[in-house]
Amino acid sequence: METPGRLMLLDAASMYFRAFHGVPDSVVAPDGAPIGAVRGFLDAVTRMLTDHPASDMVACFDADWRPDWRVALVPEYKAHRVDVEQGPDAEEVPDALAPQVPVIEAVLDAVGIARVGVEEFEADDVIATLAHASMMPVDIVTGDRDLFQLVEDSRPTTVVYIGKGFAK
Repeated sequence: METPGRLMLLDAASMYFRAFHGVPDSVVAPDGAPIGAVRGFLDAVTRMLTDHPASDMVACFDADWRPDWRVALVPEYKAHRVDVEQGPDAEEVPDALAPQVPVIEAVLDAVGIARVGVEEFEADDVIATLAHASMMPVDIVTGDRDLFQLVEDSRPTTVVYIGKGFAK
């Protein structure tokens, strides 16, 4: 059965951070490397496609998680997430999560899910642009409440909010 045209936009960082914190540390690769975020992220993508079938999917990434132009406008923008030991532009990312992100990216590439990130912009900006430009209905999968502002009465855009967990 052919799925009618529908675009699913994944807020990748929101999803893999949530997966990292939601999957036990005991989920590891045969060599002992942590893979809980990878497993949780892929389980979530599978669940989303099962519950919200889409003909097209794009995983949106932060090419710049704290763009300079936003910090110039709002100096305290995401200041609570800066890893001061690494520098003023370094995001605080758990040590066990950092090596899992390239694995997530590689798996997305392997299964043919497009990945998009734009220099000097966050995934939210990419999601907003793609949702606005889409000629088909859009489902935005995120744990970020800010993206609710993309819902419009004039276009079929849905936010699949995973802030209370993928199952809810």
